[in-house]
Amino acid sequence: MESKTSRLKLSRIAWVAALVVSLNFCTGRAASAQETDGYNDRHRSTAEDFLQLNVRPIAIGHHGVGPNRGESPSVPIENTVESVKLAYSLGARIVEVDVQLTKDRKLAVFHDDFLSDFTCIHSLTLDQLQARLPYVPELHQILDVARFFNKKAGDDLGGILIVELKAFSPRCDPADEFEQPLVWAAVDQVRQGKMTNQVIFDSFSPALLYLASQEAPEIPRELDLDGLQLLSSVQIEAITGLPVTVINKKISLGLTWAEIGPLYRLPGYASAQQFLVTGIITGVRVVGGEMDFFGAVEQQQPGSGAAFVSAAQSLGMRAFADPANSEADWKFFDSLGVNAIYSTIPMGVNLQPVIPDM
Repeated sequence: MESKTSRLKLSRIAWVAALVVSLNFCTGRAASAQETDGYNDRHRSTAEDFLQLNVRPIAIGHHGVGPNRGESPSVPIENTVESVKLAYSLGARIVEVDVQLTKDRKLAVFHDDFLSDFTCIHSLTLDQLQARLPYVPELHQILDVARFFNKKAGDDLGGILIVELKAFSPRCDPADEFEQPLVWAAVDQVRQGKMTNQVIFDSFSPALLYLASQEAPEIPRELDLDGLQLLSSVQIEAITGLPVTVINKKISLGLTWAEIGPLYRLPGYASAQQFLVTGIITGVRVVGGEMDFFGAVEQQQPGSGAAFVSAAQSLGMRAFADPANSEADWKFFDSLGVNAIYSTIPMGVNLQPVIPDM
């Protein structure tokens, strides 16, 4: 984590990249696993097609049509079958959802690993969770929706799904033991659904993405960055009001990990360069930046956000931004040159450029 007055030194990126390449340590390039039913062999609308698009920025449906935990009765609750269906129906080619592990090792599509009363998701079976929140689906139900729209798209782009592997909170995973089961469950669901070519794994945790690269190198991955991860412990405590505790992470990847109160367990990055190097080491295809990262660096030093995006792209990665809940947000991210934007739908669909036929 770096001080507030430090600056992004992106001119060093080329040197860092050369160093990493010289180590010849890049996961995620192994041969893809073979699909048993031939569906992906004959179908063209894939995550790779999305990642190779030369037009930008492309809209990604954020949690479906957009974040909504019931505040707005005019749209479906986020991370539900209804929200994902509506997003694809309104023209989103790509949709993102979050997953959590239940006590019976099912994958619930839900944002946090605890409920409003702080009950941990993994302390409940799926049936118990759905008894409390009937609208919460399993991942395989969302995969079914994505596959339907993927088939409907034919050789056009559609039905691509981003699955965010959520980092566990210290409250719900105090011993740091649930990451591997989460990855196993996610990979199993995607493979059973014959959707390995249509899914991208996403996370703020490089440890989860490292495990995913070992378990399913054929599935592309995206590593995300929150602005807090570049701040000092003192700054984080001042902003959040929560104590910061440096920990010995089981899978550290050479990073300094910390717990922020009972809610977050994430690595800190000494600089944006270190974040990009971590992306290279974990073999990700995409790096994503939150608004509190891009907004802060642009305010601190105009041009830094665009330089970060350019550096990531020069290293062969795509750069995504999150979230755009207004046209002003979209235009800001667009000005940085990002490849895709997590946004509400249909706003993002209406603002994105025309996507060419494949």
